[in-house]
Amino acid sequence: MADVPEQQSPEDGRFDLCSLEELQAKGAVPFEFIHPRRGRHQIALFWDGQTVGALDNFCPHEGAMLTYGLVEPGQVLCPLHSAVFDIHTGECLDRYTYDVRSYPVEVVDGRVWVEAPGERHTGPWQAKARWGADGHPRSED
Repeated sequence: MADVPEQQSPEDGRFDLCSLEELQAKGAVPFEFIHPRRGRHQIALFWDGQTVGALDNFCPHEGAMLTYGLVEPGQVLCPLHSAVFDIHTGECLDRYTYDVRSYPVEVVDGRVWVEAPGERHTGPWQAKARWGADGHPRSED
């Protein structure tokens, strides 16, 4: 699936997760992590057509995976009840539920890096995002 370099737990807490090209093609991509206190969870990368954001991949309302939601400029909509989250800050913009954790992200030499100090990256999550950055369903390739 993702072309993920073998970087399990770098000392600086920065992880090279995928190419920008892959994220642009998929719109949203989840990755498995293990936090020392919170345990297993997913960090999702989102491409809104112009920028990259990184959030915990769940809606606090009922636990839906945000990577299955609609990605729009600057935000992602929960696939269950359309709660709206800012892809950069994790703020629930319509106050439907609680905010989600966001992560610093940057693109360096065509690669997408996320900062998650103290965490361990265990690899890409195996399911694929259903929606592209243009808001249309993706074909399952």
